[in-house]
Amino acid sequence: MDEAIKAGKISVIANVILTITKGFAGILAGSTALIADALHSLVDILGSALVWIGIKIAQKPPDEAHPYGHFKAESLAELGVGLIIIFTSLSILVEAVNNLIAGLKPSFEFYALTVALISAIVNEALARYKIAVGIKTKSSSLIAEGKHSRTDMISSLSVVLGFILVYFGYWWADAVVAIAISILILQMGGEILKNAIDALMDKVDEELSVRIRKIIENIEGIKSVDFVAVRGTWRSKIVEVHFTVSYEVGAEQINEIIRRIEGLKDSFPEIVRIIPVVKISREIRRITIPVDEDDNYVGDLNAKYFKIIDLKSGKSWRIQNEFWNAQRMKGYLIAELLSKNKVDAIVVRRIGEGAKNHLKSRGIAIRYMDNLECLDDVIAQIKSE
Repeated sequence: MDEAIKAGKISVIANVILTITKGFAGILAGSTALIADALHSLVDILGSALVWIGIKIAQKPPDEAHPYGHFKAESLAELGVGLIIIFTSLSILVEAVNNLIAGLKPSFEFYALTVALISAIVNEALARYKIAVGIKTKSSSLIAEGKHSRTDMISSLSVVLGFILVYFGYWWADAVVAIAISILILQMGGEILKNAIDALMDKVDEELSVRIRKIIENIEGIKSVDFVAVRGTWRSKIVEVHFTVSYEVGAEQINEIIRRIEGLKDSFPEIVRIIPVVKISREIRRITIPVDEDDNYVGDLNAKYFKIIDLKSGKSWRIQNEFWNAQRMKGYLIAELLSKNKVDAIVVRRIGEGAKNHLKSRGIAIRYMDNLECLDDVIAQIKSE
């Protein structure tokens, strides 16, 4: 990252020189567009300083207060650059509109035209340099600064065009060019702001998430990949992976799966951390359905009986639900009853949140079914899981 920091320093020095030169030339010539361009370069100094500071902080290793690292400091710098660009564009827009309404006429000066042309060349060179270094170091804030320098180049060329039009008698061209510059800068600032906000809000990198999911799905021993999310900046990403293994998979094999998932950092250098979360699926041997006296499906915990089905033997029997009309702690009491009867899953039409939590806390899975005719399909689904 030393090269990225060096690029930031070079940008600051170049913009200091451009700001002073364009500012004096714009004031002497009375050109709103050239003064606006000088103000743009002045703000670039602050933007480059922000990028430099952001990159320096982002390099710091994780600590106790920041266990995921400091890489978002670069996104904060990018956010600052975007806000600065937007503020600058609005300032230029207001000034240009006021001068256009007032009818201020700038004088044509060859030295001002020369300054604007040199500024365009320098800014394009800076833009290419910073974007190239940004791509090489995967620094989003430096790339943002490079794009900012490209808007400076377009801005300076627009000033050149404005001077030429003023030379041919179109006095209003200077203010119109300044307005066009401000709109262009505003658009670029909006794009940079959006990229920074996406990173700070942990927007998922969908393309990389899909690539990682495909790799993990082919790892032997994984039953299902439940969740994959990649977040962070372009240069530093954190991956969270949730996957399920069957209850037969031993601890040694699970550790091997985790090692292989964490080993993906070798294939994707931008990944700084992978967080694997494993879930062990429980084999469902017994299910129960709430029924009435005639074995008709009731679909909720108000049933007077539970029909228990052993999926291995195919045997079934009925137990009484002595808590069907309990006024308090019904979910807790029924969860205890089913747990004592070694029930692994309950099939219902509807269930309250409290009862759902009590059942899940005892490892009892919940499956939903509208009518009894669907029972065979539910059993087939459970067996295939």
